[in-house]
Amino acid sequence: MRRYAIIAPACLFAFSTVAVAAEADPIIVTARGRAEAEIRVPDTIAVYGPAAIAARRLTTIDDFIAATPGIFIINDQDPGTNLISVRGVSTNRNQSPSIAYIVDGLALADSELFTLRPYDVARVEILKGPQGALFGRSASGGAIAMATNDPGPDWGGEAAVGIGNGLTWTADGVVNAPVSDQVQLRLAGSYRNSDGFIRNTFLDKKVDGSISRNLRLKAKVALAEGSTLKFRLGWANEEGGAAYISSGNVTGLYGGKLSGKALTNPFGDFEGRASRTWWGAQATWEQEMGDALMLTWTGGYDDYHKDFVEELDFRNDTPVTLFGVALFPNGIQPIAQPVDIKAWTSEARLTSRGEGPLRWHVGLFFQRLERDRTDDFGPLLFGGEALRAETRSSQIGVFAQASYDIAPQVEVTGALRYDSDRRREDTVGAASSTIVAQRARTFEKWQPKLSLAWRPSDRITAYVTGAIGFKAGGFNPLPGAADVWQAVFPAETTRSVEAGVKGQSADGRVRLSIAGFVTDYQNFQNTVFLGNSVVLSVPQVDVHGIEASAQAALGAGFSVDGGLAWTHSRTGRYLTPNPTPEPGEPAVLDMSGQRTPNAPDWTVNGGIGWQGAAGPAMVDARLSVAYVSRVDFEIDNILHSPGYASVDGRAGMSHGAWTFDIWAKNLLDKRWAISAFGQQQLPLLLGLGPNGPFDSFTINSGRQYGASARVRF
Repeated sequence: MRRYAIIAPACLFAFSTVAVAAEADPIIVTARGRAEAEIRVPDTIAVYGPAAIAARRLTTIDDFIAATPGIFIINDQDPGTNLISVRGVSTNRNQSPSIAYIVDGLALADSELFTLRPYDVARVEILKGPQGALFGRSASGGAIAMATNDPGPDWGGEAAVGIGNGLTWTADGVVNAPVSDQVQLRLAGSYRNSDGFIRNTFLDKKVDGSISRNLRLKAKVALAEGSTLKFRLGWANEEGGAAYISSGNVTGLYGGKLSGKALTNPFGDFEGRASRTWWGAQATWEQEMGDALMLTWTGGYDDYHKDFVEELDFRNDTPVTLFGVALFPNGIQPIAQPVDIKAWTSEARLTSRGEGPLRWHVGLFFQRLERDRTDDFGPLLFGGEALRAETRSSQIGVFAQASYDIAPQVEVTGALRYDSDRRREDTVGAASSTIVAQRARTFEKWQPKLSLAWRPSDRITAYVTGAIGFKAGGFNPLPGAADVWQAVFPAETTRSVEAGVKGQSADGRVRLSIAGFVTDYQNFQNTVFLGNSVVLSVPQVDVHGIEASAQAALGAGFSVDGGLAWTHSRTGRYLTPNPTPEPGEPAVLDMSGQRTPNAPDWTVNGGIGWQGAAGPAMVDARLSVAYVSRVDFEIDNILHSPGYASVDGRAGMSHGAWTFDIWAKNLLDKRWAISAFGQQQLPLLLGLGPNGPFDSFTINSGRQYGASARVRF
């Protein structure tokens, strides 16, 4: 009971507004399946509208997450590999995500799609805590909902060009074209070309350069009064450097602390490269059924291919030795891991209309995912055949939610969803298609959610919310007689209770709220490298925390905002095989009480802005700082990045149809590690030589700055 008691002091002594957008009051969200004021929603939500996106210059999903306390992302190795943690609930490599990502009302099928470049964005909502009752499996930590701009009734558009360090230049454009009173079109595109920022000292070249090309066409067709059909067709292509990983004995020389002299540039003799192409289509039909009901159906298809090649020694010494034996005369390269994804997604929903005392919706969801990943480990195969994992997933979800005003100031909301995820994985020879292993399992879960909200006025909401979420399990390589892992690992489950208070002043100039939470986190899917990439489930993780932030307009054009999240995420009793046993070391390690990977205890953001006139022009300026405390990259808590802070700034000037701005990210050019693999968790690195053992890590890109011009027409 003691750990649940944290909610009460959190609500009394912390304050948190997670509505950070500075747009018109009230801030409107769709977190519960209908448009409503954010202050009325009994959940923790961060909202970014057009003004906030421009002021903070949020151009990637990494930017949105970095601006939001309580959520953390690692985006490394290649453009599609990302690990997102929300309140200590963490995604692990090659597994299903722990956060649902919804674009224009449709859930993305795989985390590879999460890092496609966002552009022409209308709104982003980030929901924290289990959201399975509405968004289904893989929303065990939370959900990100992104809406892109729909076509409008007026001709017009905008174009923007930008230039920055690293020989980076960008071009973005939007054209809104109403063809008739019934048909409206919107074409948007984004282009980015950069030489990069991280130099490989052996190859004497920058190795993180990239090119990103994106197009989207949306159509809106009025079929009849109260009936609308929407289409979206999108395409993206990216190519550039990948796996620009550094190497060094950080564990032995620096105790695993990735800072200072330990943070070397990469110096391997092989340049990693990645390219990926995505195209997708979506159709949405909305039908008003009188004044009482709205019927919505949306369906989509995604097609994705990624090529990825790297080395695994990340050094230029030859020959490369393994436990003193010169096995690799030319190094451990090339290593290839291509990925192919095809996904079909469909959702139908019936929603009540109006603002009566009872508000509800019911729905049916289906998603089919076909994912193929080839693990061609090159020299490590010693002439053997590469293997391909062919994963097939069919998910069916049925859900319902109802909110009822049991008194003029009291609302109760109940939601329930059942998800069944039938998964099958065949491991086959990449060339011969010989079947090596076949596994199948159905993961299913009822996911309830219950909220009680008290609103003594339109400016205050106090609430208590309880929810359950889950993430499907999966398949390890078939274990041998001496192996310690299981062929099938179980689903993760999160059970969370959150209590909070949201408030704002009568004029909307000050926004505050309170939030505290406790999460019971079971079967955390922790990835280790025991010859193969395998999942060893951690039976119990205990999570609790407090989130706090505030926003205020100070007058004279000045405004301030700030937010913090404290998340205490620790393993329960957990005994696990020693992945790198040496003579005299125990075969089983006690990892109880360890920090969970990629889940910092503290994330803090703050900023000050000013808007005002400068002669005939309008000026909009903002300076902000973000702090992340210690990040542990593996469950042994050895290899870690100490806390770091980053300062960003932007100043824009608008006159008529034109806007000019200058900006900088990581203004003080701080360096830190964004991901790492440690020698105590990966036998390959422990035995690598000459002059080993080594750890491997990726450093951030340092200071970025630039200028842009935008014109509306």
